Amino acid sequence: MTIAFRGATLVDGTGAPPIPSSLLVVENGRIVSVGAATPEALAKLPAGARVIDGEGRWIVPGLIDAHVHAESDADLQTMLQWGVTSVRLMAEDVAASQKLAAESRTRKDIPEVFPAAPIFTVRGGWWGRDEPADPNLNRFPATPEEARRSVRRARELGGSEIKVMLDDMAWCRAPLKALPKTTPAVLEALLAEARAQGMRSIVHAPNLEDAKAAVAGGADALAHGVLDPIDDATLAALKARAVSYVPTMDIFEFLADARRFLAGALGPPGIEAFLRPETVARYRSDAYAAGYRERYPNFASVDARLPVLRENLRKLYAAGVPVALGTDMWALPGAAVSVEMKLYVAAGLPPLEALRAATQTAARSLGVDGDRGTLEKGKRADLVVLASDPAGPSSVRDVDGVWKGGEQVAPTRERRGP
Repeated sequence: MTIAFRGATLVDGTGAPPIPSSLLVVENGRIVSVGAATPEALAKLPAGARVIDGEGRWIVPGLIDAHVHAESDADLQTMLQWGVTSVRLMAEDVAASQKLAAESRTRKDIPEVFPAAPIFTVRGGWWGRDEPADPNLNRFPATPEEARRSVRRARELGGSEIKVMLDDMAWCRAPLKALPKTTPAVLEALLAEARAQGMRSIVHAPNLEDAKAAVAGGADALAHGVLDPIDDATLAALKARAVSYVPTMDIFEFLADARRFLAGALGPPGIEAFLRPETVARYRSDAYAAGYRERYPNFASVDARLPVLRENLRKLYAAGVPVALGTDMWALPGAAVSVEMKLYVAAGLPPLEALRAATQTAARSLGVDGDRGTLEKGKRADLVVLASDPAGPSSVRDVDGVWKGGEQVAPTRERRGP
């Protein structure tokens, strides 16, 4: 069937100016044309085409979150309701995440899943204490040979990307004891073997020296923003290799002051109107914020580094380093994308470039930009209909419909408040 979206303002995700009164035509789950809704273009629609009136609406590409953790199937379902049609899922178990990825290609209730698995770390380190092991391989390699063997096994299980934890977490946990972290030799082996196997790699390395080691070792992406001022040599290396920079600004804002962050995210104006009252009450409670201050007591240091994180983001974007939006925000699955975009704008990115980070550039970081991430001829018809301008105060919050592969998978959402 041919589906034509007529009359909406279309933002294609490439950075091009919006197209007012547009016509977007979809057949068999693919975009066949994009342009203005002229009488001539409308006359060329085949008989029986379904025409959807988009007057007063905006259409943007399906959103892509390049850094998520899903604690449940419901988290993934919620992400789709907020317009997130593809995600990079950080996962411990390669086989289980590959099974979920295969299911996500046909399921209509969750985004398409692109796993970064396993999450390599060290025993007792970050993501190596209470989190589960992978039953099919060693995700705590202690030697380069163990590292190479585990990466090869991940490839055999169908993996296409690994994640490496390279962080003692002192930046947010001090004065608690610093955690052990991956050694240089093991990091080098993991990244080199991933390249040899044709796999991508993303590294959690928010400290500058660790980020430098990750980039020098051949990482394809940094999973978080960098807490220290990025020097010109590192910037040049990031740009030369087109390393994706995933800022996760919301996580740093959250750990700096959970109460302040949630007050801004929930609003008004914000996302509170779309959440359950009991969820809002829990997030606004003293106990919720206090719990994070106890677990991550170095909040004052994180707060002091927020200006550095913003300046790094602005500087890298201005230099042409690919900025891919990722949230890592467990508290606000899906909704955090609009929050993250607003933080990019506050750091100096134009609103439509913040949207581009959540579409074209995020797709590029996953290696799927030839298939999705923009509204262009031949691309998969993943798109979001919005009730307000994505360059305005609501960003991409006012979701009026979500389409995945040319099928509507989420209806208009209703506010739970004024």
